[in-house]
Amino acid sequence: MVQSMTTPTLSRNGAGEVVERPFIRVVFQSGFPKDVGINGCRVEDVVQLVIDRLEEYQQGPLECEENSQALQGLYFAVQAMEDRRRRREEQGVLNTMSRHETIRTEDWHDDFSATGA
Repeated sequence: MVQSMTTPTLSRNGAGEVVERPFIRVVFQSGFPKDVGINGCRVEDVVQLVIDRLEEYQQGPLECEENSQALQGLYFAVQAMEDRRRRREEQGVLNTMSRHETIRTEDWHDDFSATGA
């Protein structure tokens, strides 16, 4: 496993968090944009970048089942992050450092039972 180095760096809008590995440098947002401005990207932005690249591969000679499977996993990740954002907004903790309540899928159905009966 490649070691990553994380260091805060100053940007014109505040401090972003820099993660560096060989051949890649990512500056993640540090602090809430409403408080410090935009000083980096979000995890969602990085995932979308990877999706875009794999979709490009799928349009050419690098198309394969493994890329398709990777894309499915990334689409699932995007949906999970959208669900998280929506849940945080619904619970009034969006743009705070407060935890949100995780809602279990079995809580969605009154007739759920562990036996499936």
